[in-house]
Amino acid sequence: MFEDLIKAVGELGTAESPSEIPEEILRLVPEEVSAQDAAQVLRTDSATSPLTTLRALNVLLCSGRNIIVRDGSDEVALGEIAEDIGKIIRPNLNVEPPDQVSRGALGLKILSKLRTKHHAKLSTSTLISITAFTNAEDPWTTTESASLAQELLDEPFQPRSQEQRNKFITEDILSNFLRPLFSKSRPTTVTASGRKAEFVEPSRYDNASAEAEARKPWKYGQRYAITAFEWAVSQSDEQLLQISWHLFTPVLLTLLDEPQTALKVRALVIFRAFWARCPGDLMRQTGLAQVFEDAIFPAVLYLPNLTPESESIAILNAAYPALMTMAGIDLESTADEPQSYPKFTEAQQKLLDKIIREGILVGYNHASEHIRLVELFCEKLRCVVNGMGILAIKHLKNLIPMVSEIMTDPFGTQHPPSLLSAIRLLQAIMSTCWPRIPHYCNEIIKALMLCWLNIEEEDSFPVGDPSPARLKSELTKAADMLSAVMQAAKMDMDERVAPLVEKEPQLRELFKISHET
Repeated sequence: MFEDLIKAVGELGTAESPSEIPEEILRLVPEEVSAQDAAQVLRTDSATSPLTTLRALNVLLCSGRNIIVRDGSDEVALGEIAEDIGKIIRPNLNVEPPDQVSRGALGLKILSKLRTKHHAKLSTSTLISITAFTNAEDPWTTTESASLAQELLDEPFQPRSQEQRNKFITEDILSNFLRPLFSKSRPTTVTASGRKAEFVEPSRYDNASAEAEARKPWKYGQRYAITAFEWAVSQSDEQLLQISWHLFTPVLLTLLDEPQTALKVRALVIFRAFWARCPGDLMRQTGLAQVFEDAIFPAVLYLPNLTPESESIAILNAAYPALMTMAGIDLESTADEPQSYPKFTEAQQKLLDKIIREGILVGYNHASEHIRLVELFCEKLRCVVNGMGILAIKHLKNLIPMVSEIMTDPFGTQHPPSLLSAIRLLQAIMSTCWPRIPHYCNEIIKALMLCWLNIEEEDSFPVGDPSPARLKSELTKAADMLSAVMQAAKMDMDERVAPLVEKEPQLRELFKISHET
């Protein structure tokens, strides 16, 4: 019935919008088409590519002919069409990316038309296929596809209660779809039921290759399972996690255990979303907080030379925020403003101390020659210091020398962003730990002075932001802060800087010393 149409569409190639479809092809669509007839379009011989059948079905829907639904059989046929489309668009890493993207984009458009015009019911399997397109960063997804997928997922649950959505997440996605995929690669630190393993037992799959496709189908044949899980986490709320947290943890810990950079980064991002939605102290009560900490913390040691610098930056930029979230630091509020009265549990304080001592300081000492990593360490440390507030004072003996070393590096001007990060870190330290700053006054003055002179004497300053003027502005701000701290401690800073200014007049602008002084 549709052989000529499918052949013509195959020869034409891409033509998805009604205006792009030639009139001679539209004339190949029968005047009257039932839902059962339309279902036959997708059931052609194996020689016809799935994308061609989707295009043929799209032509049918764009032709202006209504799909006739006479009885229950036609309604079932509509559901079968949606089911077949769900199978066709399901991402497969063995399919060439351009073809996969086209399949997904066109399939979602057809599903949207079937829902809008013909009220086709989407099965659980089809809905799971749609969740695969909710992240625009996936290679098989576009921004338009991600938006359309989200609309298709929102619509079925609109008239129903939240209970229906929760059932879809917990039963259909987590239990029936994801659990079998992740069962063979689950870490031994968690049981099959998602709870902390009190006694770590060897897995029956230990003799199998860790990277065998049979052991990690979610990584190879069904990579879209990660996107489906990501969507499930994003749609979950505190009430759902209070009851069904154990369905999430095996998948999450398996992903966090993944060594591949892109997957590890994605797992860390998903973890932050999961942790933010968890009720209060739930993970600590279940004993899984320590399990997650042990799973995440090694990521901060993915450093050069064992890890390429670019990959290290990507992992650290995801790992540190995840750990800070666990430690109770709100990254958005602590990026620039120190917390006045921070409150942390004993476990959170220990984690914050560990982040500084065993994470950032160890990383800096190991990879200080990698200037982009130095910038990252300063940025993350500034968030931690601002978040800890006065509690960061115990780390001054390590932080001040680190900042001083970065600011006084004679080659630091070749990478201005790292200098800016170090200066802003120093400002955060002085804002939060000011009662003890007078003890480090001379070292801070030295850092400010040498950094200023290095900028003044640099002939080939890199083009771009931050400019020398901005760096000097931040240095002046830091000097003003130090002066205010010293004044509050009833100590005269001018006595310390006056001899320096006399020897180096360029420092007058930094310390705001008049010519008469």
